[in-house]
Amino acid sequence: MFDRHPATGRFLLVGAIATLGILSTATSVQDDPVIPGEVEAWRADLWKAAVAGDDELVEAHLASIPTDADPESIATLKAALVARDSHDAKSVDDRDAGRQKAIGELEEKLDAADITGALTAAVRLQTLSDDWDAVLDQERIKSLIAEAEAVETAARAEGDWLQVQEILFRLRTLHEDTARKVIHASYDEQLEEVNRRIGLLARYAPRALYELRARNMARLEPETEFPEFNEAFAEDWKEALNGISERMVRASLRTAASEHVSNCGWKPLLEGGLEAVDIFSTTDQLVENFEGLADPAKIKAWRQLVSGERTRLEEKPAGEVSRQEYHQIMRALIEGNRETIDIPVEIILREFAEGATYRLEDVYEDQYTQVIWPAQLRRFQQQVQGDFVGVGVMIRHDDKREIMIVNPLEGSPASRGGVEENDRIIAVNGIPTTGWSLTRAVDEITGPKGEEVMLTIRRDEVDEPIEVPLVRDRIKIRSVNGWYKESLADDGTPSWDWYIDPDAGIGYIRLTSFNDESFTDFLVAVDEMRAERPLRGLVLDLRFNPGGLLDSAIRFSNLFVDSGEIVSCEDRDGIKVWSRPATPQMAFLKDLPLVVLVNQGSASASEIVSGCLDVHGAAVVVGERTFGKGSVQSLHDVSDQTGTAALKLTTQYYALPALPGETRGRLVHKTPGDDDWGVNPDIDVSMTPEQNQKAYEIRREADLIADWDLDRDPESRPNPSQLIEDGVDAQLEMGLLILRARLLEEAKEDGRVAG
Repeated sequence: MFDRHPATGRFLLVGAIATLGILSTATSVQDDPVIPGEVEAWRADLWKAAVAGDDELVEAHLASIPTDADPESIATLKAALVARDSHDAKSVDDRDAGRQKAIGELEEKLDAADITGALTAAVRLQTLSDDWDAVLDQERIKSLIAEAEAVETAARAEGDWLQVQEILFRLRTLHEDTARKVIHASYDEQLEEVNRRIGLLARYAPRALYELRARNMARLEPETEFPEFNEAFAEDWKEALNGISERMVRASLRTAASEHVSNCGWKPLLEGGLEAVDIFSTTDQLVENFEGLADPAKIKAWRQLVSGERTRLEEKPAGEVSRQEYHQIMRALIEGNRETIDIPVEIILREFAEGATYRLEDVYEDQYTQVIWPAQLRRFQQQVQGDFVGVGVMIRHDDKREIMIVNPLEGSPASRGGVEENDRIIAVNGIPTTGWSLTRAVDEITGPKGEEVMLTIRRDEVDEPIEVPLVRDRIKIRSVNGWYKESLADDGTPSWDWYIDPDAGIGYIRLTSFNDESFTDFLVAVDEMRAERPLRGLVLDLRFNPGGLLDSAIRFSNLFVDSGEIVSCEDRDGIKVWSRPATPQMAFLKDLPLVVLVNQGSASASEIVSGCLDVHGAAVVVGERTFGKGSVQSLHDVSDQTGTAALKLTTQYYALPALPGETRGRLVHKTPGDDDWGVNPDIDVSMTPEQNQKAYEIRREADLIADWDLDRDPESRPNPSQLIEDGVDAQLEMGLLILRARLLEEAKEDGRVAG
């Protein structure tokens, strides 16, 4: 499915996308030959032009392949060029057709008075156009925007927050990355406030949110029957508050005030906290669970209290606001709450702390600082570590709030035990799951390795419940993936064909995150490639890789860079606080021709690796500008006797190595007012939403080897080579083309490479 990217708002695929290529017809290469004369100079100059990002010079070289090269290699390269040009031409035609289709959809939705549908069509039209501002200047788009704003105003008055969200989201997207920066900022501010209110409903008023969702479904899909509200979840909000204490909040804000990269101090944090509790009390639907919000006199008294504290804080110079101010405000809120709206004090604490961290996002564009509450900490640690003990299922609530299997992980106990996608877990060890939160479901299903857990599942096509006994095991989140999955062991370990072009010796690795085991798994993959044949080139695919561990990113970079700086960090004053130089003995892949693929979903550690390799000329970076997440978060323990919690706090910015002649490296983080962020590719290749979607589908179907009965029908499984053959993945196609050119062989004599 598609979602909007948080940086651009454009259509992007949710999750990591695999990308692929096609095998060449070149003969097998046993050694990397020393190539004299014209071929050597040609391929060296082409590679130099690609590293420098000189597109025109790269194309000029590709148009003049040296005649003293091996005829078979020439034929392979020319065939790849012809295919690339054909695919490019088709892509242009597809974009033209896509624009015409979007125009038709826009007119159709306008005629049907479907404002959100018309806005969606307008965004698609704009995305497929070369000049986004010109689209906004069209009269029909201007009229649509005016009408959408009127509908949004009416929906806001009715408290229909989901419709307000839909419209503001699309209006903001239409103005993002255009010259209308002030208008975009206004939509963005409004949308964030609405998102916060919807978040409050999700946490504390499930029935009210259900009613909004039912209303939204009736508007968008009137023929679809929406399930009844499950009363078992009415009290679900209480579980998330377990273990929250005032000491956690105090420790979190004290650390943020003194150590945040912005040097913000206490004032903005306290302003954000007061704003948050005010928004809570003015979100009418929360009366569902808090009777005090139904009393106008109590609401008025509470808001007067909060307003008084906000006014007093506003009048005080930032330098004079300290921890004592926090104590005074928190004491006033806790006492005032008890005398007015009387909501659980844990809500005051949580909303105040999250309002404080939200203010950091609002003012400093730091959406990464957060308090990780006791109910969240365990899953956060699992994500960082990349493995846990369980049965290997991903779960979510369906529309009936039942525990539904999203998918069993390949090779996991659940997969081997016959659990299937869309199964509903109706009991765990005989205990019905009715009313369970996802947190409780995870806690009940996971447990000590080697112990059995009994899942009772309901399957749509089966009349009776199915009992599935599963033995818990270590579940590894695998981040290193190859070109073609050949088999899957009983424990879930895949066997990969790593070569995208075995004849040319070009390997392919898709890295979906940087976790504890990514680096070791990568080295194993390289060893397996080299054991099969000489590894002469590599595609490292970092698209849709959201990042991970800093140390892992540094070690990856060091494999290809033998000297100079890999990455450094700057503090709030722009002063370098630490630097990681390359260790020469680690750089055993420094001479390997490398192409790195990136896009808008490549963030954090992905940007450290791609940016470092780009600065040092150790790789050709192909794709689109990366996300722009170059900030450093440190984890601070804020636990107390009531529970374990942590503060994830932004404290520094990553800086790439300085270019020759520069004294300071470039920051990749997108900070307020910046027009330049992220890692810019050497070779810019964009992909349409349709191409991204198709690439995802092909990769997913090819990788899920357990879904195909290969014994009965070996040809039933999709082959990832169609991504190149059909021109679906333009970025990988270009990267592979550059590597093939870099490895072009000289003419052979007597069946051997000359030289």
